[in-house]
Amino acid sequence: MHASRVVTSLLIVLLGISTSACSKETDFGPMGSVTGKLTMDGKTIDQGTQLLFMKMDAGYAAFGETDAEGNYSITWARDGERKSELPMGSYKVLIQPPRIGKDTEEMSAEEMLEGGDVAPAKPKFPVKYQQHSTSGLEFTVKEGENQIDIDLTSK
Repeated sequence: MHASRVVTSLLIVLLGISTSACSKETDFGPMGSVTGKLTMDGKTIDQGTQLLFMKMDAGYAAFGETDAEGNYSITWARDGERKSELPMGSYKVLIQPPRIGKDTEEMSAEEMLEGGDVAPAKPKFPVKYQQHSTSGLEFTVKEGENQIDIDLTSK
């Protein structure tokens, strides 16, 4: 009987160690990746158009930009590196025109939020999309892969 208690105790300790080891990688809970296509009225938008996903309740911000076909993927900067996944939850989204100057791949999250040393091009979409409070864009990131296509309207 004593041996089974020792084995049970050992299993509980091992389970605790494995759970705590896993929790270091998931300090932010379950994660999801976000890719999609950004268009306006169904047509391709300018390459380099910026997307900012903001998880308002936690203060997280994740970024992406469009390629020549309007495709984007969102990355989240944490601990000095960019991650392809971000914490699950509801994100408000704002859109910014392409930036003229420094490549955004070289910028930190703080530089992006502050505008860095680059100037935005004149937007070719309504200004309402440039503020999370007026964009009307809000999406839920679920665990795993998320395909979020966004079609802005010009009117």
